[in-house]
Amino acid sequence: MLSASETDIPLGIQKKTIRMTGVSFAALDKYKDLVYRTALTVTGCHEDAEDITQEVFFKYFRMDPEFEDETHEKAWLLRVTINAGRNLLRSAWFRKRADVDITLFPDGGDAPGDSAVLKAVLGLPEKYRTAIYLHYYEGYSAAEIASLTGRSAAAVGQHLSRGREKLRKILGGDGA
Repeated sequence: MLSASETDIPLGIQKKTIRMTGVSFAALDKYKDLVYRTALTVTGCHEDAEDITQEVFFKYFRMDPEFEDETHEKAWLLRVTINAGRNLLRSAWFRKRADVDITLFPDGGDAPGDSAVLKAVLGLPEKYRTAIYLHYYEGYSAAEIASLTGRSAAAVGQHLSRGREKLRKILGGDGA
């Protein structure tokens, strides 16, 4: 018998179940916006970001990983989100579908920062977009971003520098 804070989710034909406890739901509530925003940053599409968010939390509940602390848990979720977004962008299905306006961000007061700047960030190529987002919106250092994205710290530094330059051009900055 399941308590009020637990739910069983059937996993297709395999007939396995995932036991979701109140702790799992707390993580979902705590990190859902972070995972969604990161997925949106990687993919540039609201619908894809929702799919990836669902996929990431499904993996989280299915694997039930053990974490050293909250920072480790957050880093794991970000890494899985970035990988899921990249896998989608590399997929044959994604390359053959119609383009979607990547500057669309769902209406709602939850959008971080200035919407014109965010739209400009979402218009950048994926490598710059991810580095800029993780650095300025989530507060990660270049070394931490390198660890999360699997790139070198020097490459992340270049992505940040080139991304800022592209943003200056897009937003009409004076280059200072």
